[in-house]
This record gives sequence, structure tokens and C-alpha cells, in this order.
Amino acid sequence: MPRFTAYLFAVITLATSAQTFAGSPEPVLVAKPQLAVPPMKRIDISPELAEKVGQQVWLNETGGKRDAITAWNASEDFASLGIGHFIWFSQGLETRFVESFPAMLEYLRGRGARPPEWLDVTPVPPSPWKSKRQFQREFHSERMTSLREFLFDTFGLQAQFLALRMQEALPRIEASLADRSAREHVRRQFNRVVAASKDLYPLIDYINFKGEGISETETFPNRDTREPEGWGLKQVLLAMQGSSSKPADVLGEFADAARSALKRRIANNPPDERWQHGWLARVETYRRPLDPH
Repeated sequence: MPRFTAYLFAVITLATSAQTFAGSPEPVLVAKPQLAVPPMKRIDISPELAEKVGQQVWLNETGGKRDAITAWNASEDFASLGIGHFIWFSQGLETRFVESFPAMLEYLRGRGARPPEWLDVTPVPPSPWKSKRQFQREFHSERMTSLREFLFDTFGLQAQFLALRMQEALPRIEASLADRSAREHVRRQFNRVVAASKDLYPLIDYINFKGEGISETETFPNRDTREPEGWGLKQVLLAMQGSSSKPADVLGEFADAARSALKRRIANNPPDERWQHGWLARVETYRRPLDPH
């Protein structure tokens, strides 16, 4: 695997705090006096650490099933590939989802990874599989087997792609908030997690798992107020209220806020209760660094 370092940037700020509970609307934040913002802090993630993050994301997505790195999920019209189950559309497919596999593949190629010859073309072609039946029929074909081998050989690079996606999420989340104090609160909490987690695993995984939380279509009405409520990273950061810099405190608070966001989603959309055990087990992994040294 090519060795490289991806640079993520975090601005350390002082902002506000607020109080919220599972099932309640997003918090209203009270502005505090503003202090000067220190310069940007550069954070380096080594290839070895990226490999560990990639392994854990893969375990979260597949339960450790090797063949599940190429999948076609029930009730979906596209393939899901790689450690983050990046989606890949066939020619002409129209869907409300956003395709992610071509961008991930171009990222990998730009860093020296060479996909199988049939896929090493520009631009990235549409998925050759147009139905789940065709996908399953060709599951052990040479083309699919070579794709799985490539995806297993690039765990770290795929994790770096997820890290870049995580980095780019913060300005989009901030832009979705009209209130200045809310934007500052989100940035402050984001930076607390960055400072507490050198592997950035909780942020990387949650973005991949439940998204940014800024799409109006990714909400359910609150069962009491009927106001739309999301469950993405935006909602998790808004729910965090602490100021401690101790890693155990910060990561525990992030896990608690993620747990509350998911339980609120289940309360607002009861059919999701079937996923509760797996979802809550996943966020529990955020409490501990992947590399404690």
C-alpha cells in the first residue's frame, strides 16, 4: 500500500453550551462573549493508524464477513462496496441517494492505488451490475473477485477518504445553522472530539454510518411536537454539552450523544427498532481509542 499522510484541519475555538435530551427538539444556544480564535492546528494520521480505522469501519459495516465488502443490500437498487459500503450506480439509475464509489475510487487512484484492469479507466464507468439478481449471479466471477481483492488491499486509503469526508462535513454543518452561537457550539464540540481522538475514528465512522444530519429528507417528525428531527453528526454535536478536555470524558459524551440521537430516531420511527441492538453496539465502540498508545 502506498505510504502517505492525509492532513485534517481543526480550528480550536471557545463557544457555548446548552442542554438537550433524547426526544427533544434541537437546543437553543445562548451566546457568550467571544474570544480570539487560535491558528489552525494540523493533525496527521499515519498510514498505520488509517489501516486500523479502516479495519474497524469494515467490522462495523460487515460484522467481519469478508465477502460483504461487495454487497447489494435488500430493498436497494445499487451495489455497496468497500469498507464504507460506498454506493455505485448502474447506467441510467435514478435515485434520491448520492453515489459515492466513483469519487472514492478516483481518490484511491490519485494516491497510487491501481484497481483491476477492467476498472482502471477514466472516467469511472457505471456499475456493470444492473440488478441484485445479476450481482449475485456474478458474485464469484473473476471481475467481482478482483474487485474484492483490490478493496481489501486498500483499507487504509479508503479510511483516508472517509477522513476527508469527515473534515469537509464541518463547514457544511455550520452553513446549515442560522444561529451564530449554534455554529460556534458545533465547531467547539467537533474540535473537542478531534483533540480527544488521535485516530478520529468516532467522527469518521459516524459520518459514514449516519451522515452529516443536514438533509431535510433525512429526518422524522418528533412523535410529540411533530417537528422534523435528524440523527446525523450535526445533531450529535449539538447535543454535546461538556467542556472537559479529558479524552475519556469527551469520547464518552460523544458516544452518549450518538446513542441518544439514534434512540430518538427509533422513537420517531418505530420500525427502526429492529436495528437498535446493532446501532447502539456500534456507537459504544466510540468510547475507546483504537490505538491506546
